[in-house]
Amino acid sequence: MSPEDLDIVSRAYDAFARGDLDALQELLSPDIEWRTTPDVPFLGNYRGIDEFLRAMNEWTESFDELTTTVEEMIDTGDRVVVRHRMRGRGTDSGAEVDLVLWQVVTVEDGQLTRMHDFATREEALAAAAQA
Repeated sequence: MSPEDLDIVSRAYDAFARGDLDALQELLSPDIEWRTTPDVPFLGNYRGIDEFLRAMNEWTESFDELTTTVEEMIDTGDRVVVRHRMRGRGTDSGAEVDLVLWQVVTVEDGQLTRMHDFATREEALAAAAQA
């Protein structure tokens, strides 16, 4: 993956962490595909910016004090594997959440085109190698 594409991925995660969905949207392909893992409460396959942002809003609105931090980025050639941690407190339940997600991210023509979630590093690296 080119340094420019890695920068785009970093900027996308930074925009999400700031809650700047407008800046994030500029970095997403109109046909963005996001596939989540059964290990998170918002399981689904989302295609297109509208579905992506709707799902993202539903997820973030259920938390107070939600933070996300990129902890590792692994360049696998055509894709990048991102380990990020989300922490927050449920708005209604008050339950603490500490969730680590591994995502395989694809960038094409300067925009994120695919984000596929995995529960483990090994699963994400295997998926990145197969694609």
